Amino acid sequence: MLAKLLRAAMRPIKRFQTQAANGEERLWKVWWCLGIPIGWTTAALVVLAENLRYAGHHSWSDFLDVVRFLVYFFWFRLAWRCSRNVESPLWTPVAQTTLVAGLVCMATF
Repeated sequence: MLAKLLRAAMRPIKRFQTQAANGEERLWKVWWCLGIPIGWTTAALVVLAENLRYAGHHSWSDFLDVVRFLVYFFWFRLAWRCSRNVESPLWTPVAQTTLVAGLVCMATF
């Protein structure tokens, strides 16, 4: 019973993920519904990495920096693929420019 309920609850999430991976999902859904939790996650990873760095655990902080970059890159790819799926074509270059700026920030800081 619980397994059936979990499968039913996961179905919309899997459909969203599949559509986003194929570039078929609306950009605003990927940008906001995934972007906000991704932003919180990357911010938490920055804070944790810096605290570890100050404590002298440089290898762990470097590892968390790589994890942070990979988390952002996962969202970057989904958002980039969906960047053309917008109501107004003006949003495509705006979204792509913002995504690249975020990628540069994640890679350099």
